[in-house]
Amino acid sequence: MKRLKYFIPSIILMIIIFSFSQQTGEESSGLSSQITLWIQTYLHIPITEFIVRKAAHMSEYAVLAFTFIYGFSANQCSLKQIMISSLLCTFLYACTDEMHQLFIGGRAGQWMDVMIDTCGGIIANILFYAYTKIRHQ
Repeated sequence: MKRLKYFIPSIILMIIIFSFSQQTGEESSGLSSQITLWIQTYLHIPITEFIVRKAAHMSEYAVLAFTFIYGFSANQCSLKQIMISSLLCTFLYACTDEMHQLFIGGRAGQWMDVMIDTCGGIIANILFYAYTKIRHQ
């Protein structure tokens, strides 16, 4: 990598994700419950805590993938390299995050969460690809 400084946003976001994963199961569930209640009360959207939790997973990893896309783009990688590398980094971080949760009380590392996280990365890559194709028309 020529310019590692372009990966600072990725590193910051990985630290934030790590800190959320450091919460106990009770703390994490409490936060999800508060967000669910807020959505139901103020936005009047009937939604379950399960959906809120999984949407949070997918969206935070989509943002992580965008930070990797930024880093690889700034290092003048090809479109194919950018997409593969950002998705691979997102997937690998999702795996390590779920492994980390195995050591936290009340938490469990789940393969399904890795897949949901990776789907967030896939969505980010699709949006980036579409943006790139539209921009170069």
